[in-house]
Amino acid sequence: MKNLTPSDICAIILASGKGTRFGIPKSEAMVDGLLFSQMISRSLLETGIRNIVLAKDLETSSMLESLRRSIADIKGVFSHYLIWPVDHPFVHGSTLDILVESAVQNPDCIIKPEYLGRRGHPIIIPRNLDIQNPVYETLREILRHSGVGSVIVAVDDPGIMQNVNTLEDLNRFTDKGY
Repeated sequence: MKNLTPSDICAIILASGKGTRFGIPKSEAMVDGLLFSQMISRSLLETGIRNIVLAKDLETSSMLESLRRSIADIKGVFSHYLIWPVDHPFVHGSTLDILVESAVQNPDCIIKPEYLGRRGHPIIIPRNLDIQNPVYETLREILRHSGVGSVIVAVDDPGIMQNVNTLEDLNRFTDKGY
């Protein structure tokens, strides 16, 4: 098997939610003139990940359903998927470098970041993970019951935990008072 490179990874930005708690769809939320998805895409590109799918405007009932549909629709063969919810826009590019390097070293494993003992996003999953298994209703259940090993990667990045659900969250994470 050849060594994993960023071109073997397809990033999926999950952005199909309605944003009811936030007030608008989070795919339309901005910081400093950039959409959350643009902030995420910029970080991905800086890491060398060029295959980016924005899972937006899908009429799905859950994040998992959006993920399943996105993976089924992807053209091309990728060995890994980087799963990134759009409401986690503050992850550092250096964290992505660490996650990709961990995936290189552990190509058959699920890669999960951890900050101060708490796991967050984004994660990297190998293609052989059966994401379409209808028995499970959440990605967490799939990961827990897949039989695929996990590697927990300690990072010094609170952005992996900064889930923007409300305008108050956005204000707190940016200190800008949006």
